[in-house]
Amino acid sequence: MRICSPHCGIAPESGSGGEVYERELLKDLAGMGVECHIPLAQGKPHDRGVSGWTVHPVWPPKGLRWYIAPFVWPRAIKRVWDAQAFDLLRAHSVRFIGPAALLARRRYRLPVPVVTHHHHLDPSPLNPFIEKRVLDASDRVITDSEFARRQLADELGLRTDHVTVVYCGVGPKYAPMPKERALLARYGLEGRQVLLCLGPLIHRKNPFFLLEAFAEIRRAAPGPVALVWVGAGPLRAELTALVRKLGLDGEVIFTGYVPEAEKVPTLNLADVFVFPSLLEGFPLAPQEAMSCGKPVVAFRVASLGEMVDDGKSGFLVARNDRSAFVERVLTLLRDRELLARFGAASAERVDRNFRWDMTVRRVLEVYQEVVDGFR
Repeated sequence: MRICSPHCGIAPESGSGGEVYERELLKDLAGMGVECHIPLAQGKPHDRGVSGWTVHPVWPPKGLRWYIAPFVWPRAIKRVWDAQAFDLLRAHSVRFIGPAALLARRRYRLPVPVVTHHHHLDPSPLNPFIEKRVLDASDRVITDSEFARRQLADELGLRTDHVTVVYCGVGPKYAPMPKERALLARYGLEGRQVLLCLGPLIHRKNPFFLLEAFAEIRRAAPGPVALVWVGAGPLRAELTALVRKLGLDGEVIFTGYVPEAEKVPTLNLADVFVFPSLLEGFPLAPQEAMSCGKPVVAFRVASLGEMVDDGKSGFLVARNDRSAFVERVLTLLRDRELLARFGAASAERVDRNFRWDMTVRRVLEVYQEVVDGFR
């Protein structure tokens, strides 16, 4: 099979879960024999020498705004087609790539199906005019949770008979391991239980809530405890000010960006993975932590109920219910046997349901179904 996949970014080092998903999916599809033609903004970083990849540089060299993309990507798609006809045109982003993919097919009469990948709807007044139209016109939509499929029907009134759920998964490199002494020393975590969150410092990830909850947890914890936030973002200065205001200096560590090579050992610093995010598709970070044998405390929102087995591999509480969130974290910190049991259940749940090779195989199966049905 030969696919064309125009891209906003597939950087080798990325803090974006969506970009990591796309990069790894295209690499592993290529490893299964799929020829991947990737129009990519000129100068954008990407892995070199990937067998099965052909990267087509596209002008302009910087990232495009979504409303400019339909004027740029259709011509790039046609150039790929003229050089080498493909079997399937995929849109990794509904808003950034979807309109351009559908426009290219119509304008140039390309006899190929369009498959659009969708994670979740962000609040926007444009959703009924862009997302709904793109998804309705796509031959197949692949989404990563039952929540996302329901959201399309409930918020957009979209038909979902052509929407297939393929859960994201994580690879076997995410495995339990002892805490690395060098990392414990780097962050000053020796002798402390560790709460850890991974993600960008943005409002949707709810970091202000977590700092305020941690202030309560610290006062009631059975021993010394620290909060580690792995990731960078625009709220760093405001959050640092709140740390000082709450008297948490030295108790909260913002690591900034952590390279891929350090990600697994950093996740294994955690005793409990805390994830107060307000909206997600099917987020990678909690899965990665679960695969490392960490219990998760999160909100009962979006797709988290499909991932975390409440009361067995972690705890889910109502959105922004700080007292419940604090109490569930303390329950785990106070009972090491329960902590170990929940951690083992987390790893087992990922092994059974959310492994990356399962994701890639299923995506390829869906692509083949669509191509066969289109002919």
